Amino acid sequence: MMEADVESNIDRLDWEEIIAQVFYSAELNRDFYKSVYSSQKEIDVIGEISRHIAVLLRKIIKEEGMTDNHRASNFVTVFSIGLTYTMIDNLLSHHPLDYDVIADRVNSALHFTLSNHTSEE
Repeated sequence: MMEADVESNIDRLDWEEIIAQVFYSAELNRDFYKSVYSSQKEIDVIGEISRHIAVLLRKIIKEEGMTDNHRASNFVTVFSIGLTYTMIDNLLSHHPLDYDVIADRVNSALHFTLSNHTSEE
């Protein structure tokens, strides 16, 4: 599912739209994701999801003209895991936020990070 949301759209949609699609798909498939996260012990569910998010983040870094160096690699690792935990936390919440609210927050955080990175350079 995540591959269809990220990799299949990576050359078709803006990254903001892909992030919205990821959270929409997670909300639509809430029961599946909750079940997999709760029952899987052999598979690193967070790792599997975050790997797809990392693909998108690497593309964003490249599009923004940022260097794919050690700092960028650290950002991809931390942000992809954080985004994945944000998604899982919302799915497990008794009062989940709508997908578009979460996607807007993630997109806002990415824009903030990207704009502050370019102002440092």
